[in-house]
Amino acid sequence: MAQGEKSPDAFARLCADLIRQLSASYQNLIELAGDPERFARLWDFPSCQSYLEELEQWMDAFCGKAAEEFSDYENKQKIRQGVQYVQQHFREPLNMAVVSNYVSMNYSLFSLLFKQYTGGNFVSYLQKLRIDEAKRLLETTDWRVNEIGRNVGFSDEKHFLKVFKSTVGLSPTEYRKSALLLQQNAPKDET
Repeated sequence: MAQGEKSPDAFARLCADLIRQLSASYQNLIELAGDPERFARLWDFPSCQSYLEELEQWMDAFCGKAAEEFSDYENKQKIRQGVQYVQQHFREPLNMAVVSNYVSMNYSLFSLLFKQYTGGNFVSYLQKLRIDEAKRLLETTDWRVNEIGRNVGFSDEKHFLKVFKSTVGLSPTEYRKSALLLQQNAPKDET
């Protein structure tokens, strides 16, 4: 802008876009470095120089917080440990606060890194483990549906039925019948 390559309005739009992209990508860390939204309003500053100085200070603080929070190796180890904990304890009452406390990690950072590591959010990951185990139990046991729901970590039968049907496309009873039919109609091993 100082060299005449960008108009002040184009520079202001560029700054606002930068802040939006930072906020979208690092929303959990943004709050740790202070409010960046003020930098989306270039015209609120007395001069371009004061804007750039404050933006630089904020970016330094943000990068410092990001470096602290993203000590890569340690955080990956903690996320692996958290995932293992979920896999071993999915049958118990479990939420992300319990697991993030277990691995001694900031809740927001844990949420962000868990999603990066697993490709999905915590609730979806936990539900998938529970539904996969429920399917296995429906195929291999004669337990009642409500027993299976409780065994895989659902405290409420209606919630279990709703989640199962929305995930699998069949009710647990329909799934069991379908699995039994497939087993009965499967070619027999003639060894």
